[in-house]
Amino acid sequence: MELTQLKYFIRLAEILNFTEASRLLFITQSTLSQSIRQTEGELGIQLFERIGKKVYLTDVGQAFLPFARQAIIETETSIQKLRDMQQIYKGELRIGVIYSLCPMLAESIVRFSKEYPEIKLILTQSTSINDVTIMLHENEVDFALAYKLDTFSSSTEVVDLFPDPLCLIVHERSPLAALKKISIQALTHYPLALLKPGSYTRKMIEKIAMESGISLQPMAEINDTNLLLQMVHTGDWISILSQHSVDSHPELRAVPLKEKGGNMQVSLLQLKGRYKKMVAQKFIEIIQDTTSHKI
Repeated sequence: MELTQLKYFIRLAEILNFTEASRLLFITQSTLSQSIRQTEGELGIQLFERIGKKVYLTDVGQAFLPFARQAIIETETSIQKLRDMQQIYKGELRIGVIYSLCPMLAESIVRFSKEYPEIKLILTQSTSINDVTIMLHENEVDFALAYKLDTFSSSTEVVDLFPDPLCLIVHERSPLAALKKISIQALTHYPLALLKPGSYTRKMIEKIAMESGISLQPMAEINDTNLLLQMVHTGDWISILSQHSVDSHPELRAVPLKEKGGNMQVSLLQLKGRYKKMVAQKFIEIIQDTTSHKI
């Protein structure tokens, strides 16, 4: 049985829709159907039930799914180990990252791509730290970059990279840009735009405000860090984001908050016991180097 057959089976088992699965696999529906029939024939079992237009995973199909996933992981890991032994930098590097950290990655991505042009970078963004952790455990990413929570699952390896404190983000033309520090209370007099409630950054902001006895009333709430930064670029808005969110925005300034408790920690999340690609470590080293002079 070929690995391609297993990959097709896994994707269909996740989607349970031939049309959508074939689209995601970039193959025709007939090719997918033929592959599934071939796999079922070789195994001598029925993996899927087709009732009308709906597709269901059989009990034996459900039992086979973790073995198929593990076979893919072990094969890809073995190939990667051989490449690393020979220092052959080819293949893919899959990274999960929360939206708030995306702006700081621009310079690192450019550097990495120049140094390792045969490595295809695949970045998956999410607003949720929990979501990128799930991606990690389901082998959708090789590692993840997120803020450090108080607790992670016991199977998640957490490595602290660098601090990323909350700051007032303003345009360089703003009179606030010259300040060394500012109190969160002073921001109630300005047009404030924040990330929507629910994000880790917003929770940290609300925690600081509550401890300071302040009720922040933003004039705008956005679920996209880049859009927030574009709004600040106009000079008409201010925001509260992490210090490193302005790394690729030289016209913006990050003014530290006076209040304590806003020092977020950027961490590398990996799965314990999983082989760590050499190129993953190279990418992390580039991130640390590009951010070290900005801390």
